[in-house]
Amino acid sequence: MRLGKGVPAIAGVVITAVLCVASAALVVVGELTTQLQNGFTATHTAGATSAFEPVLYAPNGIFAFGFLRVGDASLDLAVVHLPSSFPLWRATPARLGDWSRPATLTFDTTLVLTDENSGVLWQTLNTVGDVVVLLNSSNLILRRYDDDSNVPPWQSFEHPSDTLVVDQNFTGSSPPLISNNRRFAFRLGKTFMALHMEFYGGKTTPMYWHHTALEAHPENVTEPPVYGRIDVRGFFGLYLTGGEQKVDTLSFDTFLQNLTGEVFRRMTMDDDGNLRAYYWTDGAKDWISDYKAIAGDDRCELPTSCGAYGLCVPGGAQCQCLDNAMSISPPTCHAGEETADLCSGDGTQQVEFDVVRRTRVSVAYKEELSPETNKTEAECEAACAGNCTCWGAVYNGASGYCYLIDFPVETMVYEADDRKVGYFKVRRLPSSKRSRMSPGVAAATAVLSLILVGLVAAGACFGYRLWERRWRGRAGTMEQELVPGRYKDLKSMGSSSDSFK
Repeated sequence: MRLGKGVPAIAGVVITAVLCVASAALVVVGELTTQLQNGFTATHTAGATSAFEPVLYAPNGIFAFGFLRVGDASLDLAVVHLPSSFPLWRATPARLGDWSRPATLTFDTTLVLTDENSGVLWQTLNTVGDVVVLLNSSNLILRRYDDDSNVPPWQSFEHPSDTLVVDQNFTGSSPPLISNNRRFAFRLGKTFMALHMEFYGGKTTPMYWHHTALEAHPENVTEPPVYGRIDVRGFFGLYLTGGEQKVDTLSFDTFLQNLTGEVFRRMTMDDDGNLRAYYWTDGAKDWISDYKAIAGDDRCELPTSCGAYGLCVPGGAQCQCLDNAMSISPPTCHAGEETADLCSGDGTQQVEFDVVRRTRVSVAYKEELSPETNKTEAECEAACAGNCTCWGAVYNGASGYCYLIDFPVETMVYEADDRKVGYFKVRRLPSSKRSRMSPGVAAATAVLSLILVGLVAAGACFGYRLWERRWRGRAGTMEQELVPGRYKDLKSMGSSSDSFK
């Protein structure tokens, strides 16, 4: 890749594409481009072989900003930790670009990403800057020459994607950390931090884990909300907004340990639904896990470990399907992602659905659900059956608690108690989709079909040979009489499985 004059490939990032850059709008310090000025333009080369095309570096050479390939063929902008190639921040526009097509990044008081087909994909809205710089903290900022407030008009730290880093403030008004697969989110409330599942494009966000600040006072309406921040010493602190008063500390495994060399820490909303902290040291080959919000080692504690309509058996974390006892790996109990509830028309009617009932079933995160009390099993089921926003109900016969699930059914947890029963709705698919078989059943059916075809063919062949022998034994004057009989014999002989047993 060519990045203007004297810009090298950094920290093992293999660069083979050609990136066109307006070099007059670059400020190069040593061998690194450390500043983008108004008039800057860089064009991504369609189908570039490198997964990352940097256009701007932090002075320490550890972080870079540029074009990132996402998945097999999508394009985004990102700030990347070069030693690990991990994206610490992404622009994540509503519509990603196409890696196989040209894309252009420009800076003229504001950063803008465009492509030739879709126009503007992403931009820094309502901002005016003179230069773009990437700090040694990994914060990408727009800066004004005449602003002495030290508050940049735009900074990536205020627009996190799935990751927080050291000294990055995370508040209740910050965009949530959204996992890369868009299924989970980390948010702050006034006095707590929480993990949520994301359904219907973020319209329904049930909570499955939360932690309340120990020294915060939810009942005090005048107390300011909390904000969070990673400390380089190895903890995530919760503080009262407007100052540095700490109200809780979530210690990492390496809290107050004297780690050698430079240490860089991050906290990421991972694709399995857990919030984890990691650190990287000089010479490391991989990130080291340092903290987990859901601390247990049993994956049944995670909300979707066995997939939709899966049943997780604690201990060995074996996966089953709610409608049978078959072990599954990977989980494939229900195909597709639900994009809407079961309501139809004006919301008073329900679409067609099937019902699955299962005993010995519970919810891993039932503490986050508000149960209805003093219910019978029939009353609990009826409360869900007639509600088009309800997808399932889990009943505890010992306590009389009824947990209504008003979001698509994900992984349930097995409990050896016959008094714990579940009622679950499954959207009824069109008949062509409903008849789809699992891969194992389809393979077995295909083999059986081949056997039957072979048997029928063998029967037909046997019948023909028998007819041929009869034909040769008769006089030619019987030809017209025997031809119809030939087809009669073929039909009877070829269709009878007893004829060659």
